[in-house]
Amino acid sequence: MYLPGPSKHSMARIDSRFNCGCISTLLLVLFTHATLPQNLPPARDWTTWGYDQERTGWNRGETSLTIHNVPGLRLLWSTQLSTPPKGIVLSTLTAPLVAEGVSTAQGAKNLVFLLGADDTVFAVDADQGKVFWQKTFANPAAPIWPATWLCSNTVNDTPVIDKQNNVIFLITSDGKLRGLNLSDGADRMPAVDMVEPFARAWSLNLIDNVVYTTSGRGCGQLPAVAGAKPSVVPGSVSAMDVSDLAHPQLIRFYTSGTKYSGPWGRGGVTKGPNGNVITQTADGLYDPASGNFGESVLKLAPKATRLLDSFTPSNWQFLNTQDLDLGSASSDVIPFQNRTLIALAGKEGFLYLLDAADLGGRPGHSTPLYKSPQLGNDAAEGRNPGQGVWGSITSYETPDHKRFLYVPMWGPPSKNVPQFKANSGDAPHGSIMAFQVVAEGDKVSLAAQWISRDMIVPDAPVVANGVLYAIQTGEQTIQSPAHVHGTQDEINHNPQSAQYRSTPVNNLILFAFDAETGKQLYSSEKIITDWVHFSEPVVALGKVFVVTHDAHVYAFGLKR
Repeated sequence: MYLPGPSKHSMARIDSRFNCGCISTLLLVLFTHATLPQNLPPARDWTTWGYDQERTGWNRGETSLTIHNVPGLRLLWSTQLSTPPKGIVLSTLTAPLVAEGVSTAQGAKNLVFLLGADDTVFAVDADQGKVFWQKTFANPAAPIWPATWLCSNTVNDTPVIDKQNNVIFLITSDGKLRGLNLSDGADRMPAVDMVEPFARAWSLNLIDNVVYTTSGRGCGQLPAVAGAKPSVVPGSVSAMDVSDLAHPQLIRFYTSGTKYSGPWGRGGVTKGPNGNVITQTADGLYDPASGNFGESVLKLAPKATRLLDSFTPSNWQFLNTQDLDLGSASSDVIPFQNRTLIALAGKEGFLYLLDAADLGGRPGHSTPLYKSPQLGNDAAEGRNPGQGVWGSITSYETPDHKRFLYVPMWGPPSKNVPQFKANSGDAPHGSIMAFQVVAEGDKVSLAAQWISRDMIVPDAPVVANGVLYAIQTGEQTIQSPAHVHGTQDEINHNPQSAQYRSTPVNNLILFAFDAETGKQLYSSEKIITDWVHFSEPVVALGKVFVVTHDAHVYAFGLKR
């Protein structure tokens, strides 16, 4: 059910039916749901952004690559896909997904899945690098708004894979959710409206047979009304119940009544306890009575039916004035001792820990469990160049149960940054910072462990088997070039701005570090010549996969 706009008193409606079964059947279902995942080994493949529903970025099933053999990484293959790169479209390909042992007419295949900006889905043989199948969806609609590098009128969402049912879910530029067969791309469900056409939908998450996405930046278009000015798309969380593929049902929660305050963190929503979902919002007014939740962390009930809790930094007005979106990075949900923690950060350069049971305390909803010293962005600069934390936080637990968090920091460390046990030298352009979660009684805090070498715009790292993988994207982050003048909106719409943003300052480099000590184990140096925007490396099945702006897919692994 599509909701035309937010209401002051009701942020979500639901059109669904609940059919009660007998008590014994219900208990059996609950018991199976509670026990089955614990009996299964962790997946070796990578079926959603950040590996799991909690967006930890930690592949717990990968065992082939180790701190001992990863220095021997080499390029196994690279494949040029058919999606044409364009200057105004910063994300040519979504981050890769990997599915192991897909049953096909040619036998079991390990496949890498990507969604191109031209609405083409690719399935690439993970072992050989050859395109196994691809499928393009036409969008006959013409966008109302001219394309900018912020709102390119193209797809943006990393899909999600349902391995159990052999389905990949994705949203195309017409705003429709589609479910395709992993084996050959055949339709498994009718295409159904999920977000507005040309919206910026972010990475999909599949939780309890519900596909979630977020939409922000005010991109997209609402149905035209004769004689009226085109409306601006408000920020939202959309939830599609796909338990019955023939009859999917939509629920939508609006985070604002304007284009502001929309969630645009890379990971979309994160799974919290009891099937609740967590998301972070961008610059915008914080006025809950009016349904505006700018600069906030929101906990929503399953299917995004209602708001359960929230956290808003007490200096949210300052964040607004400096373009320091809290929503520039996706949160990470982790178990720690007797709590479930939410780790988050934004452009301001602080790292927060929240208690998932009580996000911000009452009555103000603005008191975190822990707030770090400033880690970066002393200049409080949101765009010229972009600084602070972007992408997502990564989490890893060592075999001896030490919990680490890894933060991709743009720009130099803060003068107030804690002293790291291991420091690889000056990092004026960016770095990965590693912290250990520690506790003293009921108090939780972070202990600085190591900081990486200088990296030009690091993206969200990932970890597997004691090795942390990270990419230097090499992209240009200045949003307002000195030679382009006008208001910020005029600058965004100037073609020279898009050309400037899509001209890299360096090439993409894949790094591997010891996840505990920060020792550099591998660098791809100049193997990859292009750059990438808003992505993540993916480690699965003994390989590391990355994509670039020029529509190449690269696979690194050990010598055969």
